[in-house]
Amino acid sequence: MQIVNFDLEQELWMQEGACVFADPDLFFPVGSSMKALKQAAEAKAICNECDVKIECLEYAIRTNQDSGVWGGATEDERKSIRREYKKTGALITS
Repeated sequence: MQIVNFDLEQELWMQEGACVFADPDLFFPVGSSMKALKQAAEAKAICNECDVKIECLEYAIRTNQDSGVWGGATEDERKSIRREYKKTGALITS
């Protein structure tokens, strides 16, 4: 059995996110329809105004979040970022 230890103080940045008062469903679009793409764009717009965008993206990469918009990046965008992160050890975004 693996014990997972969460350090709540380590993730305090989450309380500072621009998404705190947004509908969480906005950040988890389903599929690739025009509606889902619009939803992802709206979520990313909120992320782009966020003071903790990089912390959020780092968290998503570090914890292997495989769905949703985190730190302004979709699942597919994070796959690319994660590959570079594994190669270089640096979080490189465009």
